[in-house]
Amino acid sequence: MEQKINKKKMLLQFEKNLKESEKSMATIRKYLRDAKGFLDYAGEGNAVTKEVVIAYKQELIRTYAVTSANSILAAVNQLLRGAGCADCTVKAFKVQRDAFRAKERELSKEEYIRLLVTAKKMGRVRLCLVMQTVCATGIRISELPFITVESLRTRRAQVLLKGKTRTVLLPAELCKE
Repeated sequence: MEQKINKKKMLLQFEKNLKESEKSMATIRKYLRDAKGFLDYAGEGNAVTKEVVIAYKQELIRTYAVTSANSILAAVNQLLRGAGCADCTVKAFKVQRDAFRAKERELSKEEYIRLLVTAKKMGRVRLCLVMQTVCATGIRISELPFITVESLRTRRAQVLLKGKTRTVLLPAELCKE
């Protein structure tokens, strides 16, 4: 369905939809920024058509990495569905992900130990423990607040992020540190 662009009205409705979907504030800000970029491209008062969205998609791939372009397209598609233009949504770019980092981007054991030793020498004990926790458990930095004194006692942390809960096992040696 073709719709004329009223940028302010579309963005306000989009923001309302995102809040009602209980998106985080960071997600809302990013999606609004991405939606505004698309609406600026399409032009105030112009019609949103599949052709315009496809042209925007091609512009994105010239400017951004594939994963970034796909992230922007996810926001644009959600904007379009919320505006009643689901027929104008486009497919994301196909990406074949590598299971592991390239060897040259991987931190060696010697480099890791050197980082820990340097942090200790500088009196940055907390930084040293953070690095050990991330490396020993594979958690994200944003999941660190779930590593509590209680979780050290039980050697388990319940991580709740993005609406998902998972249990992270904490090595005994790390808990002792």
